[in-house]
Amino acid sequence: MTDSPQPDSLATNAVHHRWLRTVEQDIQEEYARLHQEARSDPQKAGHGGEGTWARILRDWLPPNYEVATRKYIIPEEGTETFETDLIVFRPNYPQALRIREEVLASGVAAAFSVKLTLNKDGIRDGFERAATIRRGIKKRLGTPREEITAPFPVGLIAHSHTWKHPGPTTDIRVQSICMDMDMKYATHPRESLDILCIADLGVWRTSRMPFIPQQAVQHLDADRAPKYHPGAGLTSIMKMDSKSPTVAVFVAALYERLALTDPTLQPLADGFNALGDSGSGGGMPRFWALEDVFSEKVQSALSHGIMQSPDSNWRQFY
Repeated sequence: MTDSPQPDSLATNAVHHRWLRTVEQDIQEEYARLHQEARSDPQKAGHGGEGTWARILRDWLPPNYEVATRKYIIPEEGTETFETDLIVFRPNYPQALRIREEVLASGVAAAFSVKLTLNKDGIRDGFERAATIRRGIKKRLGTPREEITAPFPVGLIAHSHTWKHPGPTTDIRVQSICMDMDMKYATHPRESLDILCIADLGVWRTSRMPFIPQQAVQHLDADRAPKYHPGAGLTSIMKMDSKSPTVAVFVAALYERLALTDPTLQPLADGFNALGDSGSGGGMPRFWALEDVFSEKVQSALSHGIMQSPDSNWRQFY
């Protein structure tokens, strides 16, 4: 008896990507139809855009991560509810509460704004909404991950964009707008927009690093070096550079982010990484004084290297 031949990894990878491209094509075809509808019924087209992305998330996320549209997030602090186009419920959120128009922030696994055609003002709106939602959530204290990230990701997804010539110049323009809006609205790393996906352009996401030593900062920002003693936190908005279809990069980035709070998703997140779907990227860093980001306990631990091991939630967070 002979062993069955194992599939070649490159062939498997090709099959995987080919299947993903059919999903991406579905998105683009749906966008074309909705774009035509928008001329006569903008409200219907807008709701259709949400429905398309809701379908993608339902198809890609585990069945216990239910997706809903047009919900209001109830804040943990303050009185203003936050209207949100797409909500992904946490698996343990009670079924009886899912039919309500309002959702407890503690029951949200992810939240997204949806645009048919994205422009600069749409990006501004996405960053402003992310910061506003995060300010209504109580701070989590105790580890670098809990203090530098929010309990759930907030993203902005779009079918297309208004820039006429996609390419490196447009990528740079989008990244520049993202950095400007992050500086304007995010007063803490957890307030930054987590994921921006434009189906026919690419994916950007915010990377968070809890600690880099002072010597890595002072030559880049010498005038503020004293504020960064003994080190600093860092965030960066990165364009994900991948040969995979945009929707695959988006899903991989979402899995990686969700796995921070749900370890059962880590094998799938690792699987996307192994196939190259998470891509790689780089962006201009934004430095944060430790005192502006962390509690005194975590500041002290970071400064003394206590939390700089994998067993202590020490790594780069998305």
